[in-house]
Amino acid sequence: MPPRKPEPPAASFESEFERLSTIVDRLEAGNVPLAEMLTLYEEAMTLSAKLKSVLTEAELRVEKLAAVHEEMTTSDTSEMN
Repeated sequence: MPPRKPEPPAASFESEFERLSTIVDRLEAGNVPLAEMLTLYEEAMTLSAKLKSVLTEAELRVEKLAAVHEEMTTSDTSEMN
């Protein structure tokens, strides 16, 4: 069995956002053939869903960190009293 090819590195949020922005600019320009427009639209929707998922995950992480921080500061304050 041949060795497996390594997975390509995942694109960063920023590079995927930039790609989405480029697609939107092209679609808004309106000078794209219909077949290409549909392909670009499909790619944009996929990127949009992926970016939304990343943002939602980041938001949950921030909320957890904030809760831990609040819990730590609350317990520190109550220990002082």
